[in-house]
Amino acid sequence: MKMMIYFFLLFISFAVNSTSSNMKKFNFFDLSKQLNIFFKKEHPFNKDNISIIIRTPLKKNMYCKKPVFSLLRNVHALGLIDVLLTCNQEHYYLKVEIQLEGEYIVANRPIPRGTKITESDLKILIGRLDMLPNNTYRKKKDVINRINLRDFVPLQPITSFMTRPFWLVTVNQQVTVIINNKNFMISSEAKSLSNGAKNDIIRVKTKTGKIIHGVINKNGEVLVSL
Repeated sequence: MKMMIYFFLLFISFAVNSTSSNMKKFNFFDLSKQLNIFFKKEHPFNKDNISIIIRTPLKKNMYCKKPVFSLLRNVHALGLIDVLLTCNQEHYYLKVEIQLEGEYIVANRPIPRGTKITESDLKILIGRLDMLPNNTYRKKKDVINRINLRDFVPLQPITSFMTRPFWLVTVNQQVTVIINNKNFMISSEAKSLSNGAKNDIIRVKTKTGKIIHGVINKNGEVLVSL
């Protein structure tokens, strides 16, 4: 009889432990995985490989069925990020590091300042995007036909601060102004008051001294619609 009672108690103990273990597994969440999902929704990274590293020590045996994340005063989307975690009505402030690997644009050769950049001047590399300067170009098409503001050395990452558009019109240049209306079109000459690239809105001064605004077309003409 004692032997039967012993086995019965052992069975109950095993069942309780098993249930407790299952409950823990049911409640446990992989915080890094949840953060990965959160950041991909906040910032679509397309084909980039993203890694989330939690730099803040977490409490042991912390369980959360539905974690809620929000960003806190972050200027940059990569590197160290401040995240607020809401879990079971409690708040936790996390320091999270986002490591991102993907394609970016570098100079393929030495490029002297003032060059109109072509596709052959550029090269695509794959590396850690979070280690690069802000606003590093990711696609060649965004750099082609722009002018570099400084000398580039081979394999130097190119940022938007290092280039400017190719100006079809320069300040004080005599330009053709085309005024379009439903019933007529007038073409005349005017002086540009600033630099401008294709599709830029620019101010010009007519021979009569009137200042008007127009859009630069691919031929460097200024189109004015009435």
